[in-house]
Amino acid sequence: MTQKTPTSLPVAVGFGFIACLLYGFNGGTRTNMGILLAPLMEHSHSSYAQVSFVFAVMNLVFGAVQPLMGMLALRTSNRFVMSMGVVLIFCSLAALLVSTLFPLLMMSLGGLYAIGSGAVAFGLVLASATYFVGPERAMLVAGMLNAAAGLGSFVLAPVMQSFIDANGLTGVAGAMLVPVALLLPIAWVVTSRDPKRVAGVHSTPIRWGEVARHRVFVFLFLGFSTCGFHMVIIESHLFNEFVKDGIPAQQASWAFSLYGIATITGALLSGWLSTRMSMGRLLVYYYGFRAVWTLAFLFIMPHTVPFAVLFAIGLGMTGDATVSPTAGLVNRYLPLSWAPTLIGLLLLIHQVGAFFSASLGGVLLDWSESYVPVWLIDVVLCVFAAIMSAMIGRGTATVVRASQ
Repeated sequence: MTQKTPTSLPVAVGFGFIACLLYGFNGGTRTNMGILLAPLMEHSHSSYAQVSFVFAVMNLVFGAVQPLMGMLALRTSNRFVMSMGVVLIFCSLAALLVSTLFPLLMMSLGGLYAIGSGAVAFGLVLASATYFVGPERAMLVAGMLNAAAGLGSFVLAPVMQSFIDANGLTGVAGAMLVPVALLLPIAWVVTSRDPKRVAGVHSTPIRWGEVARHRVFVFLFLGFSTCGFHMVIIESHLFNEFVKDGIPAQQASWAFSLYGIATITGALLSGWLSTRMSMGRLLVYYYGFRAVWTLAFLFIMPHTVPFAVLFAIGLGMTGDATVSPTAGLVNRYLPLSWAPTLIGLLLLIHQVGAFFSASLGGVLLDWSESYVPVWLIDVVLCVFAAIMSAMIGRGTATVVRASQ
């Protein structure tokens, strides 16, 4: 760690906004890909099922490459990997302009875009942010980064739709090339205080046996493995559950919008709390609240518009809140140079849980004609995650040094 004295709060916040431009644009673009579904079908002469399959591949590749990009950064640098990611995203958007066949679409989004987006993922950006602002301010920036992904999605959705309305897919893909190109110098600013590499000398390789035996990482891994399952129930099934309960679609969409705003608020608050409270205890509160709140909605709250809004806001406040303390504990106990790979591994298991949630929710709905079974599975997993998080504070955890 090259940062010896704490960075002032204004400098940390200013840097945080710069980092948020990089991470927020990447995350916001990826989560809004659904807006492009119909234009992509028309442009690539592909079916709904084919474009949906491209999106599924894109998300799986995005999750799978994150730990690989972390390992590549160990061999090269965060700057190299993030710059490569920006270039790949630029190339993918340029390729979309000529992707008039399904194989080209798969190459553009399932290949170039997914790999590029995974190279500008949370772990790498946070590691460079920690080098820049120091560990004292890192969780503040982590909260800002989490909020930026949601805010980026909120801001970019109408912008992308306006370009689609004006000029279709070519309009939105062409328009996005300029801001993506501007992300390259931003990536250089974000990585400007990374440790200087000596030619021919690489960072200490990850000692996987030591990681696998480290009690904090094991409990984090087990707890965070449930998080994707929970989040995708909300993203894939909650809106339809509100409508199934008799809530008009327009009002259900407003409840869902408030969920997004609450997610941003919760992410910022969690980043701030992670600098002032035990991060393991915060995770216990977040996971435990999810279980209790879900049971209250299923068996106590009337399924009316006001309570749908209340439920959505409660879920949003803890939606992305787990990321900051999870990343903070990785940074505290394990070498910072390992963090992009290890956080990427946590996000990969998050994506695996998301896959099972999305698919199991539909299967259980067909079987039971109710969302209650999948929510009850989620409650059990949240309780499990809370127990795993409580174990983090028990016993003594060693701080691993890269040079050990």
